[in-house]
Amino acid sequence: MVLDPQAEALLGKLKERGVPSSEKMGVLQAREAVLAFKDLEGSPEPVAEVEDLLVPGPAGELPVRLYTPEGSGPFPLLVYFHGGGWVRGNVEVADMPCRSLANASRCLVASVEYRLAPESKFPAAAEDCYAATLWLAVHAREFDAAPTRVAVGGDSAGGNLAAAVTLMARERGGPELAYQLLIYPATDAKGDYPSRRENSEGYFLTTGAMEYYWRHYLSGESDADDPYASPMRAQDLSGLPPALIVTCEFDPLRDEGEAYGKRLEEAGVKVRTSRYDGMIHGFLWMGGVIDRTRELFDEAGRELRATLRA
Repeated sequence: MVLDPQAEALLGKLKERGVPSSEKMGVLQAREAVLAFKDLEGSPEPVAEVEDLLVPGPAGELPVRLYTPEGSGPFPLLVYFHGGGWVRGNVEVADMPCRSLANASRCLVASVEYRLAPESKFPAAAEDCYAATLWLAVHAREFDAAPTRVAVGGDSAGGNLAAAVTLMARERGGPELAYQLLIYPATDAKGDYPSRRENSEGYFLTTGAMEYYWRHYLSGESDADDPYASPMRAQDLSGLPPALIVTCEFDPLRDEGEAYGKRLEEAGVKVRTSRYDGMIHGFLWMGGVIDRTRELFDEAGRELRATLRA
């Protein structure tokens, strides 16, 4: 397939402006650069209510932003973890995508702001995300959400964290999760996948950037083998919730996302893998300049509604 014309135009503009890849930035510069996504996301969709709160985490309170869609509850609950390579990102940058997901899915979306690397290395982010998910599930009725219809989701590093939370929930006796939405997830810190070579440069996320992110997130080789860091490394994937795994053709992470879907399927998990041909990593946050972002919201919304509102 050919590169999506709107994605190609965006990549051309970034190249003209001399925007460096993440691995060429310091941590603080990379965190400032991610704020530019706000200019790419388009206009925020209105939702019925937005509420900020703090929930207890392993090392202190965690900011969570709740998005309530129009309609009457109790709503299904989608606990969402933003992307950014475990190094950057926050609830502000994820604001517009979470609004769109709430409307498309008719779920109450809880966007979690977890500790970032390298200040807080693995497993800090994963433990934060699990703690927030557990607390939100236990307190779901307080937000007019249904504790029996809880899903987790995320994009990129957030997809990695969502997958890790499903493993934690299974192994720690809860909460019971009904679904997982993994948008171009990082699933394996060590594997060798063709897409890492085919899409190593020129398509927004580079293979070098992923190596940079993993170096900042993990403390050493043993962390790379830990299933909470590399869900692909889990010996047993049975008993996990149904999944939608979204991948992009021109993405270094394409093959590991699809391979994880196959492993889930082999373990008896109901999985739908959806590849966006012609598309680049990160397009969830590019709705103002890439029309197919709307397609992604609609697809995720349909799958969540079909599973969680039955």
